[in-house]
Amino acid sequence: MRVTFATATGLALVVLAFHFSVGLVAIVAGSIAMTARKGGAWHRKSGVVFSYAMIALGITASGIAFYEGKPGFESGLLASYLVLTAYTTVRPLPAITRRVDIALMILALVIAVAGYRLGVIALGLPGKEIGGAPAGMLFFLNTIIVLAAIGDFRMIRAGGIQGTRRLARHLWRMCFGLFIATGSFFLGQMRFIPKPIRILPLLYILAIGPLVVLLYWLWRVRLRKQLRGLVTVNPIET
Repeated sequence: MRVTFATATGLALVVLAFHFSVGLVAIVAGSIAMTARKGGAWHRKSGVVFSYAMIALGITASGIAFYEGKPGFESGLLASYLVLTAYTTVRPLPAITRRVDIALMILALVIAVAGYRLGVIALGLPGKEIGGAPAGMLFFLNTIIVLAAIGDFRMIRAGGIQGTRRLARHLWRMCFGLFIATGSFFLGQMRFIPKPIRILPLLYILAIGPLVVLLYWLWRVRLRKQLRGLVTVNPIET
């Protein structure tokens, strides 16, 4: 049963309204954090709002998908995982211990395995999609998660992460988390956008924009090690 504002009642309607609201907050806050001076006041404050909103967004997305009986309900946890690990990379929390890091890494691998399974199933279905998700996108997203889990393993084995690697880990996970939100909204919910403003090229730019920013920051921080203009509490050793 699909949950919509027209059909939902009671708790389902409350959860859907909350999910939609935190999604909008996440997109706005994430866009501010993405464009603001890194490490500056606007970046820090909007980044905190974005992180909490994305974690709530991912949890409610999984809950809604589970309620609807849709396959891949665990995928909503993907966004929460990426943003949580990005946030704690620069702002470690007392509760996030080595055991928690290991648990999050295992969660990422479980999500990836389940996602690859759905991708294989989608290849055998008409249109090569399942639950509205194309097989190619499923393979792409879950390959990213495998890479993230490998990054977790390397960090855990090394006992931490410093320098430009730490900064890059934070930036790419935040940007990819924002991409999940913008892609789900501007492309996944395209049919609900009023026709007068349903301009496909613009929607694709808004959806894919965070990926472009992600590639830029990886090129600048990891390849060129160019940190000029970044505000940090402690100097970053390259």
